Amino acid sequence: MVTSNDEFRHSPPSEFSHLLFGDTLWVSVVDREANIFGINHIHLTNKGYGRFEALYLIDGVPQLYGNKHPLPVEADRGPWSDGRLTYSVVRPLEEIRITFDGPRYGFDLNFRGRFPVFDYNDCVNGNPLSHANYYGGHFEQGMHCTGAFEIRGGPAAGETRRIDSWSHRDHSWSDRFAVEPPWEWSDANNPGHFWPSIQLADRHINAFGLMSRRDRPVTGGPVGGFVSSAAGSHALLGASAEILTTDDHRTAVAFRYELTMPGGEVIHVRTGRKHGQVKLWDRGENDLENRLDCYEPFFDFEIEETGERGYGVAEYSFGPPSPRWLV
Repeated sequence: MVTSNDEFRHSPPSEFSHLLFGDTLWVSVVDREANIFGINHIHLTNKGYGRFEALYLIDGVPQLYGNKHPLPVEADRGPWSDGRLTYSVVRPLEEIRITFDGPRYGFDLNFRGRFPVFDYNDCVNGNPLSHANYYGGHFEQGMHCTGAFEIRGGPAAGETRRIDSWSHRDHSWSDRFAVEPPWEWSDANNPGHFWPSIQLADRHINAFGLMSRRDRPVTGGPVGGFVSSAAGSHALLGASAEILTTDDHRTAVAFRYELTMPGGEVIHVRTGRKHGQVKLWDRGENDLENRLDCYEPFFDFEIEETGERGYGVAEYSFGPPSPRWLV
């Protein structure tokens, strides 16, 4: 069960303390009116450092920030900062604040919970992410993001835009990327997971599963996700996804999801306009080795059965990572 203490850093069990372990924080910003789209992504490790990312599209132009910064080995309660990007817990499980003071842009954003958090241990078959040596926990929440975004470079330099939009966040703690990958990867474009956050006027839908490929249809695979509304946050009973890619076989053009709601109703959600995408900086202890191609495209969404429309992020992955080496 998620508690207020889970907002803060966790320590691994002693038998896993020699492995790379940490808390991962993911928070989206999707504001169509301001034309600002981004992911804030922070990995707070037990190895004496954290990785801090602010990955944004400003008027369609990628402006990406990443930094590796010293961090106490011991778990603490923050705020966590590299001197530019700062993540603070204002009210546990209810409100967080993220600020950034960079040369090209800066922001001061508050994220307040629209609905209660959802503990991924409450997914229909348990936590589908429990695949690492030690996976401590994972929770998610539909949010409302407000604040100011200052553009300091490019054609719109000097503008400050108001952010007021729905958002999504997750927090997990595990030994992700602790295990060494294969010596060689095979050359292929293998679809991995799908994980959309579908933000609607009166509810928030998240789903997790594995995408099929021609030689590996997914049947009975892991299912995760939830629906949040005024009635609370409840687990989805089923989820599958179809993806349409460009000729590179990796860049998503569109998705269509089939989701089984908590009460058994089946709905279909399709993507509309794509506003662009970024890719996470996913590393183990080797900064030069890409460990996962995890993409974050920003889409409009529509529920086919009702015509409801919203927007959000349609995260997905492909393997093996390409390029694997960053030099």
